Amino acid sequence: NIYQLTDESVDYVKKLDSDVNIYVCVSESDFVNAASSSVYYKQAYEIINNYAKQNSHIKVQFVDLLEEPEFAQKFSSYDVQQSSIVVESDKRVKVTTITDLFDQQQNSSTGTTTISSKAEQVMTSAIMYVTDNEVMQASILTGHSETDVAGFTSLLTSNNYEVAQQNITTEELNQDASLLVIYAPTTDYSEAELKKLDAFLDNDGKFGKSLVYIASYEQPELPNLEAFLGEWGIEIGEGLVYETNTSNVYGQNFMMGLEYTKEDYVTDLRQPDLPFIGAYNRPLSLKWEESSNRTASVLLSAPATSILVPYEPGEDFDPNAQEQSSYAVAAVGTRTRYEGTDAITSNVLVFGGQTMFDSSFTSSANYNNNEYTVNLVNKLVGKEDTLNIVSVSFDEESLTITQSQFTTISVLFMFVLPVICVIVGIVIFVLRRNK
Repeated sequence: NIYQLTDESVDYVKKLDSDVNIYVCVSESDFVNAASSSVYYKQAYEIINNYAKQNSHIKVQFVDLLEEPEFAQKFSSYDVQQSSIVVESDKRVKVTTITDLFDQQQNSSTGTTTISSKAEQVMTSAIMYVTDNEVMQASILTGHSETDVAGFTSLLTSNNYEVAQQNITTEELNQDASLLVIYAPTTDYSEAELKKLDAFLDNDGKFGKSLVYIASYEQPELPNLEAFLGEWGIEIGEGLVYETNTSNVYGQNFMMGLEYTKEDYVTDLRQPDLPFIGAYNRPLSLKWEESSNRTASVLLSAPATSILVPYEPGEDFDPNAQEQSSYAVAAVGTRTRYEGTDAITSNVLVFGGQTMFDSSFTSSANYNNNEYTVNLVNKLVGKEDTLNIVSVSFDEESLTITQSQFTTISVLFMFVLPVICVIVGIVIFVLRRNK
């Protein structure tokens, strides 16, 4: 039922024992009028009001800023405007907007647009943010001509990380952050900047910090950064991983379903059979699996039917003549210390490509790119009480198929069914003549 909260949200909000106020900055009559003519607004209206039905500590109030402009002054530091949604507790405040409750994706090939609801995602996330005892902080590192990091930032913010950008060339790193993200830089780090990373991850010998590094096929050679990753047991190779098995290709051969190679990060997935889509990935390899207090593990890999394609293959390059192998595309390096029997770790998580975090993959309920990544990062930094709510589609469920399945269906509709229709027509004609 698209108008009801999922069991995950209901279970969470029922346990709340502190007051939460939800202020929707529009008159309720305007919202109801919009809901009467739009399923999108009707669903959002019902979802918002359902939270108050689950727990008396949650109050929902509609505030028209045109009639009560003084309300915005109460939250002047949050840029509250008409159509804002303010979620408040005695711990903190989170502000979102009505438009944030919806996700719109356009298919560049067909020109069609799919609209889905994030109302429950956004609202449950906001309630968790304002009621959590502690909020994890993450720093997105800039200063080296990084690729657009909006997709990965959205993954973190929607799961209640406080995300800030820091220019590593000019700033000291935030030691209160639990996580650093380096997203496809195109210039190399200096020795001084690498020392900042080392100091952050060491944390005065206490560990308990993590770093995510996302590579890109558009990067030049970055010897300093790659040597740093090598100290954590992970090497990034050249070329692009290419899937030769068309039954596992999603759109084109550089986009494929990956294999989960470490069960620890799969068991909590709601649908572990859903694929994690890898796209335009550079290959990774491990320098070692264990060295002193360090370990390195492969997390995601391309199937054994994959090959490597050079960035600029010549005209005589033949994919069928290449050696097939499995290639790692996500790996983690870990340093561990112990307090009694409790393991305290610092981690460096490496992904072989940034395209897997495009919204077309992370916003789709057909893939595990979103949930797997969030679960993985949360486990590495020790973040608990997490929920990952799937978007609700208002349209018919999109059919996600591989290239092989598409070919099979095309043959069926283009050739097999017409032939069957011709045969049936002939049979009917003969039977009628013989009557």
